[in-house]
Amino acid sequence: MISSKNRYQTALQDHLGKYARNRLGVFEKGTYKGRLYSHILPYRLRYLNLLESVRAELQDYLRVHDSIRLHQYFHHLNSSQAFALNFFYPYFTAGGPDARALSASLGIDANVSDWEFEGVPDEKEGTNVDVMWHTPAGAQVFCEVKLSETGFGTAKNDARHKKKLAEIYNPRLKPLVSSHLLEGKRFFENYQILRNIALLASNDGDQLVILAPRENESLYPSLNKVLAKVEPAIRRRISIAYIEDCLRTLRDNPSLSLDLRVHTAKIQEKYVLPSGSR
Repeated sequence: MISSKNRYQTALQDHLGKYARNRLGVFEKGTYKGRLYSHILPYRLRYLNLLESVRAELQDYLRVHDSIRLHQYFHHLNSSQAFALNFFYPYFTAGGPDARALSASLGIDANVSDWEFEGVPDEKEGTNVDVMWHTPAGAQVFCEVKLSETGFGTAKNDARHKKKLAEIYNPRLKPLVSSHLLEGKRFFENYQILRNIALLASNDGDQLVILAPRENESLYPSLNKVLAKVEPAIRRRISIAYIEDCLRTLRDNPSLSLDLRVHTAKIQEKYVLPSGSR
């Protein structure tokens, strides 16, 4: 029996296996830990994970921005990095009202002045942000993207991470969250979430968006426990955006070009489970 924690993950893998065959024409399965899976592309076909409408442009973009490293499992159709590239790239490169429409769908209704994938806002601290952008007022928006992950990242409770907690995270997070979350074991269990929240320490206008599927219920128990311990003024600067809702909003937005709306429909086809598939 499939556990409730893994039901979404299994349903998405099945859906993406059908997508590989029916939309991409790929019948050869990829491997993970020595096993074959239909939702994994052969590595040589990894760029088929980029939607056709932006595939050539994104490959050019990645060649120019060679600091962006494709993740080890980018050839998995459930790669959250591939999803982020497919989702953000056409809107943010279009700029202007199109970029604002995407930002607004995530709960940040402001113009987008500049943006980047895999940015590192603080070299000393080292957090790598999936997508980040600036507003004309100078605020930064940090977006953490999840797709089929079953949770947020943890860290070892070792000497190196204890040193980072003492020297970096504790001073930054102390005004932002309950001291309960800064106790060693709890901090390292919620390491990725708290690292992202720590990004809000330097500028009162900065915001954090967590973009994930509503249906991926395994993500939310740990996230909600952490957010319940965040100071109210900081909590108002953290948004949870649901992939399904954002895509529906964009697809139905009459101010967007037909090309962008068709692209959004293709993202829905790929990443949103059909009704009754779970």
